[in-house]
Amino acid sequence: MSITKPTYLLLIALLLPSMVVADLTISGLNEDLERNVRAFATIATEPCDAEAWLVRRRFRTLESQVRKALEAFGYYRPEITSKLVLDAACWAAEVAVNPGEPVLLREVDIRIDGPASSDPAFQELLTPDSLTSGNALRHANYEALKMTLQIRAANRGYLEAQFSVSRMDVWPDQGVADVTLHFTSGPRYRLGEIRQEQAFMNPAIVLAYLDLEVGAYYDADDLARAYRDLSDSAYFGQIEILPDVANAADEHVPIQILLQPGTHIEYNVGVGASTDLGLRFRAGVRNNRINQRGHRLIADLGFSQVLQGLTTEYRIPLSDPRREWFSVTGAYSNEETDTFDTEIQRLGVRWTKAMTDTWLRTLSADASRESFVVGEEIETSRSFVPAITFDQKHSDRDIFPRSGRRLGAEFSGTDKSIGSTMSYIQVTAWMRWIRSFGDRTRLLARLNAGFTKSDDFSELPPSVRFFAGGDESIRGFDYESLGPTDADGNVVGGDNLLVASIEYERHLKGNFYGAVFVDAGNAFDNTDFTAEVGAGIGIKWRSPLGPIRLYLGYPVSQSDQNLRVHLRLGADL
Repeated sequence: MSITKPTYLLLIALLLPSMVVADLTISGLNEDLERNVRAFATIATEPCDAEAWLVRRRFRTLESQVRKALEAFGYYRPEITSKLVLDAACWAAEVAVNPGEPVLLREVDIRIDGPASSDPAFQELLTPDSLTSGNALRHANYEALKMTLQIRAANRGYLEAQFSVSRMDVWPDQGVADVTLHFTSGPRYRLGEIRQEQAFMNPAIVLAYLDLEVGAYYDADDLARAYRDLSDSAYFGQIEILPDVANAADEHVPIQILLQPGTHIEYNVGVGASTDLGLRFRAGVRNNRINQRGHRLIADLGFSQVLQGLTTEYRIPLSDPRREWFSVTGAYSNEETDTFDTEIQRLGVRWTKAMTDTWLRTLSADASRESFVVGEEIETSRSFVPAITFDQKHSDRDIFPRSGRRLGAEFSGTDKSIGSTMSYIQVTAWMRWIRSFGDRTRLLARLNAGFTKSDDFSELPPSVRFFAGGDESIRGFDYESLGPTDADGNVVGGDNLLVASIEYERHLKGNFYGAVFVDAGNAFDNTDFTAEVGAGIGIKWRSPLGPIRLYLGYPVSQSDQNLRVHLRLGADL
């Protein structure tokens, strides 16, 4: 397509106005002061094609606006010169400023009267660093302190709090200012009646999540915590916790709880992959509220080339549903590896309790039947296994933590005298540790250990024996391919386990990270421990679902083997 000369000239004429920009030039000020002046200067918002009379009107107010902008930072005696240029193309304005010396604070009188004067939450506000005699006056600091006092009083239950004196006196000629803030808190209110507006849950269950006690001092942080706990419960879809200030009486404020039910039944499906288990499919259903007492039913079906299983759990909240629950579980699984085949049916009960904010304790008892093939052994076992498990997770974030740890231990065992076909005692322990060094690197370490004492090892099914190797064990080796062998060289597992790993990770670009690692350990009998070692490199993608890892592992201790690829999606802890 060709463009004629008249058309070309017309395009230039249309483009030229958009290329000319109105200009306000400010000189003599630092970045903060200049930014504030531009925010105050109304002429800066006028376009090139603004009417000349309007630009002149804006310009006449420019110097007064500059003064107001500077006073906010304590500069009350500036020297200002300005100039306006109007031509056919656009307007341009210049303002040169010598801000002079700032006004300094002379006398600062901050006082809290009433019960809040002895409240530790207010002590730091009595001597703020930003309002100290000798500092430059900044109006924003004064207003910020006033707002902080009012917000903190409201959050702490001082519902009648007000300023008896709130004054800033400035003497520009002397270059000084005095600040007087006298805050009268009034009484601190307590929690009054807690009212629920809902009809789908037992009121006692709701109260158990609130952790609010009638007569306790009002604290907005307690209400915020109650909101988070109710939200985390998955029982409720809409939550409002409102102090009924209008009906407060006798220094007690009622609390109104408005609740709407959350999703009753949730369905989920997923696809994943790992080198150990191959392509995995998962489907689940969760009934969040079977009845008004908050009972739940959770079922999960998983399928991969190596492992297939169905798990169901009926969960019952106890006295504190945030920290304690009882569950009945049933499970079926079938696992076929290069080392063993096993089919398990299990029925069990569990009592889980949060001992602290990070530590969980679980008491359990499982009755199971397991048919298995290991090496030349073909057996069917029955067992009733009591156990106690301790688990702790602590991290600065759930996905891709920069700092965190995971610690745990389980003590379990059974005996033929209680109906099992075997007798053993077993202890397992695990640790994961993450630390960051700077913004680009992380160090990840893990340790897994186990010990078993049994009357006859051959009676133990694969679920009780220890094996090593694979994505989460010793990379460079096949899944659960390491351990003691029988007379024919078949891996049959061991009484004990010790595996350790260390990994160095560095940010590459975007959401990609590189890694190098060394894994070492093995499953073994008695003290006959020979460590197998795997090492290699990897790359990670920090996806929205969590880190996806691809590793190349080399079996250092068995050089006749090839590199093995390890793929895994899952949390670091």
